[in-house]
Amino acid sequence: MAKLYNIKKVSFLISGDGSNLLKILKNNSINSAFEVVTIISNNKISTKIKSCVNKFYKNVLVMEYQTKLQKKNFFNTDIIFSVGYMKVIDKSIIKNFDVINLHPSILPSYKGLMTQKRMLINNEKNYGFTIHKVSYELDEGETISNKIKKIITKDESELLNKHKSLEHEFVYKQFVDYLLG
Repeated sequence: MAKLYNIKKVSFLISGDGSNLLKILKNNSINSAFEVVTIISNNKISTKIKSCVNKFYKNVLVMEYQTKLQKKNFFNTDIIFSVGYMKVIDKSIIKNFDVINLHPSILPSYKGLMTQKRMLINNEKNYGFTIHKVSYELDEGETISNKIKKIITKDESELLNKHKSLEHEFVYKQFVDYLLG
């Protein structure tokens, strides 16, 4: 039986503890919607992510403390997904690869950092996230998908937790929809 679609080869970029990436990896270990090629962080990669990779994925290049992204690290990559990567991606990477980003606001509003804090200061009614194509301008690329919910708190840490839960619930599906689209 022929495959209905080609399995995409995906590289991931992270900076933080990688809770979204961990959720994506666990979901994909069940559904096998894509192949993981590389995971790169400019910081330490969590033990949870390393354990998940060791358990469910073979031949994945895992690189920590990378201060500069290099094209050679994305050999055999169809798409790069920046999932909480807190550095500007070099133009040579953007030029040569399909790069998308998970941003913690509904773009074009609240580009950059500290999005939830700024939303609360400005008494916004909604919060959410956007998955968008990465362009040469910060958080300017074409929107692929987003998810919006009503803000029901004035507490920043509570909003951060709600936001993270929203991402954990929907990012994997929206990413796979993009891959299959």
